[in-house]
Amino acid sequence: MITLIQTKKINSDDKAQLLLIAGFAVGVGIVVLTIMLNNVIYASNIASEASIDTSRYEIANAAQITTEAYEDAYRYATLNGSFNNTDFENYIGSYSEMAEKNFAMSGFTYNIENNTLNEAYFTRNGLAGGRDDWTVIKNINTTSGFAVEIPDVSRLGNSTNSLTIAITNRSGLLWSLDLYNSSGNINITVSDQSSVIGTYTASSHINITGDRIDFSTPENFYFNSHTDGGDYSINILNGSNAVGYCSFSGTQTSGDPYVFARYWIVNPSVEMTSGEMRIVRNTPISLPGRNIG
Repeated sequence: MITLIQTKKINSDDKAQLLLIAGFAVGVGIVVLTIMLNNVIYASNIASEASIDTSRYEIANAAQITTEAYEDAYRYATLNGSFNNTDFENYIGSYSEMAEKNFAMSGFTYNIENNTLNEAYFTRNGLAGGRDDWTVIKNINTTSGFAVEIPDVSRLGNSTNSLTIAITNRSGLLWSLDLYNSSGNINITVSDQSSVIGTYTASSHINITGDRIDFSTPENFYFNSHTDGGDYSINILNGSNAVGYCSFSGTQTSGDPYVFARYWIVNPSVEMTSGEMRIVRNTPISLPGRNIG
């Protein structure tokens, strides 16, 4: 009897130990599976983010080189003075072929839908729906070139929605130019922070730093006398109320030259496709281009 009772006790202890070992093994297995699952999820997220970042980089790179290609194409097409549309189209065609081959090496197909030259609005991106009020350049020391042309006065706003180009510094307004359609002519109002300096009339072209209207008529716009001392900004207000050309050039307070010139606008569509995604982006480009700072 004693031996039988001891045998049963030994079997019971063995079962308890087996259960304990089994429970420990299950616990370890759960921990291992959890770690492995977390690693898989983490690796998947990293791969996804890397793919997104790569795509962002590629489309940003495509937009940049496309902008530069259009600017170079415009300069090439105007080497003889007047614009040659055939040269412009051929240049863009050659660029497109080379870009397709280069992006193919990164696993992307590249396609560009060309866009013809259009007269630009005075908005930030040059399109009708672009930002109305924006800053062209800050921290200016001197402005050596400042000209505006409105070829079609009928597309210029009236006195209640005029185009304004304002020169400002930290203290506020230094000088402003207001342009609006008045019976088929451009009414020009020049003001400072407190009063109207002068009013003039032009048919299309206004050269502020050259003190000329329509290329030959002399007028004093008092620009330099109100901007001496530097460290000011050029701002455009109500840009969607006018279509035309503008150019600014000079020197920043850092000593660096700046140029902004917009005679035309193009808005090509850039499409990039890989095995995972498709990206289409319109890229408004000012021509002949700008080099600010």
